Amino acid sequence: MFKLTSSERETLAGPLVVGCVLGAFVGFTSWCFDSEYEHVGHLRILLNASTAFLVSLVIVTVPFGVLPIAALRRQRRKESDGIE
Repeated sequence: MFKLTSSERETLAGPLVVGCVLGAFVGFTSWCFDSEYEHVGHLRILLNASTAFLVSLVIVTVPFGVLPIAALRRQRRKESDGIE
């Protein structure tokens, strides 16, 4: 696994927090919608809410946290290799 520098951890922390908050909101909304209309069982409601949380977390974290870190590492690697 890759080790993160302190600046990379700071870059990743913000999107993770926002992704968790957004994911919790979307998961709770999914849970409430499914519970209100009772069109699926309790296990399915839990799975839908969990999936909504994880998808929201990934949608926020990847473009705003992981991709900037990957781009910065690629730029540093090119500079260290002397390629422009």
